Amino acid sequence: MITELDPVEARVLGSLVEKSLTTKEQYPLTFNSLLNACNQKTSREPVMTLDTETLGRAVESLINKDLAERQQVPGERVPKFRHCMDRLLNSADPKLTGVITVLLLRGPQTPGEIKGRTDRLCEFTGTAEVEGILQELCARTEGRFVARLPRQAGQKETRYQHLFSGPVPLEAPARQQAPVPPPAGPDRLAGLEKRVEALEALVKAHEELHSKPQ
Repeated sequence: MITELDPVEARVLGSLVEKSLTTKEQYPLTFNSLLNACNQKTSREPVMTLDTETLGRAVESLINKDLAERQQVPGERVPKFRHCMDRLLNSADPKLTGVITVLLLRGPQTPGEIKGRTDRLCEFTGTAEVEGILQELCARTEGRFVARLPRQAGQKETRYQHLFSGPVPLEAPARQQAPVPPPAGPDRLAGLEKRVEALEALVKAHEELHSKPQ
């Protein structure tokens, strides 16, 4: 059974991992730096506006789950925070870490999107390698991290989603369109024309009646 994360915990953990790889000189992160990382407008889907109280609860929860640690750096007044992603994945593989990190931060994605968005986190030879990792993760019999989503109408590529926030929701059935009535045949058209002519004659007679001087 894998560890479950709520959406805020997933955002916090993903942000810690991302910054550990892209801004190593600023890592571990202070609380304020972590708040900014979680709320940034780029590379986040959806964009969040976490407050300090919400972030504090999520950080404490991750610490209790052994997925984050608080560090007091000698000579610095404020504590800093670091991730323990390897405990979540039972692996320190950089490619696996990169894939899961972008899924935590940006939700369901295609292999091509994952490849483009992990460029600063790890190195893949191509989209095929990303897809191979995703298929291996989906094929796991125990503790699956990733699931393949049903392809929606109009989509050419399959999307993948992490499972740390619960099972994949069932796709809502496509809304059925109202049936289009069949085109009117000759007999029906003739009948409609006669009804229109009768109504026009009735209106004309009514107008003539009221137009006569009293």
